[in-house]
Amino acid sequence: MNGTRPPGDPGPGYQVPSHIRHVRVGDRVIILDIRSESYFALDPVASLMWDELTVGHGRDEYLQKLGEEISGTTEEIEDDLAGFTGKCLARGLLTQSPGAPAREEPQRPRRTYKRLLTLRAWWSLLRTKLALSRKGFCTTYGSALTMAHSPEADEDDAGGEALERALTAFAAAENFFHLRKAPLDCLPRSLALFMFLRRAGLPACHCIGVRPFPFSAHAWTECHGRVVHDDELNRNRFTVIARIPQ
Repeated sequence: MNGTRPPGDPGPGYQVPSHIRHVRVGDRVIILDIRSESYFALDPVASLMWDELTVGHGRDEYLQKLGEEISGTTEEIEDDLAGFTGKCLARGLLTQSPGAPAREEPQRPRRTYKRLLTLRAWWSLLRTKLALSRKGFCTTYGSALTMAHSPEADEDDAGGEALERALTAFAAAENFFHLRKAPLDCLPRSLALFMFLRRAGLPACHCIGVRPFPFSAHAWTECHGRVVHDDELNRNRFTVIARIPQ
């Protein structure tokens, strides 16, 4: 584990505000926002992008570095980095350096579908969190039950490509969504994922399992016969007490 980096100027264009601390742990960057008392865990790809932004490499250098680690064309990498940078600026994780020239984005076709899918995933997380806090578990779970036989759910997903796209979007949305009980957030996360996948037309299942000695409970989502966005071994660790669909 590397030491924490002090706030400062990461290079041309952007700087880390004084209320932000960040540290790399393995292949992920953990960010602490002191002002809001919030933690953010970036996925490996976002962590690489954060490294490039905070080091302050020039365009050619960061494209070369990211191109060695991330699959995709130069335009796709630039597009993803621009989107990630915009989210960091919006959340106050980065600020533009004083006097830095405004970044001019090259004109290129926008990958609207990918961004829309991520936005829908983020909205599912927010809606589920609000429903649980305002309406309680019973009502929220009842809403999930109504999606058990959703006519939108389509069993036909050759090769699981639609599922992988949806899971990628959900993981991206989680990078900028804070659950105060993390990592004990399996219920809101799994319900949000279940309803997001159902609305995306995928035949997802939601499971709540229990373990008696010592007693514990866990919730997860399955799709296409496998546990998704969670540990596959939980099927053996817990006995399912509730499942949607039943």
